[in-house]
Amino acid sequence: MLRPDEVLDRLHRRFLDEYPAWARGKGSWPLRISLQPPSTAQRSTAPVACHEWAAHWAAHPGPGTLEYTNLRFPTGTHRMPKTLILQRPGDVAAGHADDKQTWQRCGQRLTALQREFPETRFTGLVRRITELKQRDYDRLTHTVRWLRANPTSGLLLRQLPIEGIDTKWIGAHANLVLALLGDEPNPEPSDNESPQSRKRTLHTRLGLRVVPELVQVTVCDPQLRHQLAGMRHLAAPVDDLNRWPHHPTTVVILENKETAFAVQDDHLGTVILHGHGFFVDQYARIIWVRDAERIIYWGDIDIPGLQFVSDLRGHGIPATTILTDTTVLDRYQHLLVEGAMPQRNSTPPHLRDHERRLYNHLVEHATEHGRGLLLEQERIPWDDAYPQFIDALRQEGSRLDRKPHSA
Repeated sequence: MLRPDEVLDRLHRRFLDEYPAWARGKGSWPLRISLQPPSTAQRSTAPVACHEWAAHWAAHPGPGTLEYTNLRFPTGTHRMPKTLILQRPGDVAAGHADDKQTWQRCGQRLTALQREFPETRFTGLVRRITELKQRDYDRLTHTVRWLRANPTSGLLLRQLPIEGIDTKWIGAHANLVLALLGDEPNPEPSDNESPQSRKRTLHTRLGLRVVPELVQVTVCDPQLRHQLAGMRHLAAPVDDLNRWPHHPTTVVILENKETAFAVQDDHLGTVILHGHGFFVDQYARIIWVRDAERIIYWGDIDIPGLQFVSDLRGHGIPATTILTDTTVLDRYQHLLVEGAMPQRNSTPPHLRDHERRLYNHLVEHATEHGRGLLLEQERIPWDDAYPQFIDALRQEGSRLDRKPHSA
């Protein structure tokens, strides 16, 4: 026998779970809740308790209406509550003060947004729209009004003349802004899509201009440095880097900037790109990276690092890795720390055999122990790592020297 307070508690939990779907016209109505009327055994052994239970329901002020049934007791047949019937979602919401306010706010906001922004797509966002604090809801509507009135402003994000809007706010509420503009909520990012790519996509849709991302560069060739006022270290946008009149023949991509700054010797024709992690799409846009005679990659030994290598090759950059195999991992296992878990459901498709063996080893360890492994590249003793780095440059150079040169 369910008491009124038990039923109201169940309705409260059900409302919280299902009100976004109900707001979009889903659900089957009326909703019928069995009150679990007294069984034969209960009517025989505890008739007083059964009648007290029925009296509690008779005094129940709502929501819903009661459906009764006639049940036989030792003293005769008596009318007992059987089912609570709720005709619509608002009846469910009426059972709890917070739910009632939530349902009213949900209806008011969805109605107002649909009226003002008829292209709005609510899929998957009803709860978030409803539960926005009033200040953020006002920011949202102000932002969309301005963007609809200025679809190709060409402004930078921080230049938007909208009260209360900053970079963090629009980044955190991007899906809502796009939904009110009529776009479907953003899908999960693809394996090859970097945060920078998603940022550029969002800015393009909003008609905004993106602040160029700076690529960190170490110029190891004195002749190339001469073109740059002697600078060994610099940061520049891709478009600026593509304006170099003379290009390097060797490009080294290092995951961490500390390793790049540790390389202090000169190496003819060599430029190092570093410190940007999953910056693969930017590297692939640099003309002289795509045209380089040789590309060497050295990064952390972990699952994300190998995913980066695969993504790099997927963009047409045929990088050769160094210090990236199970032998290195085993040799320096005393330097390992906890690393990232797998983020993808399949092995990255552009790994070579020794890299794939390393990747599978890392995934197996993560699966077995619930944590990943990480060997940071800068933790490998420099006296061990740097000779292998130089040897890779020499080996690649010797291999290329044996190739016929075009005129």
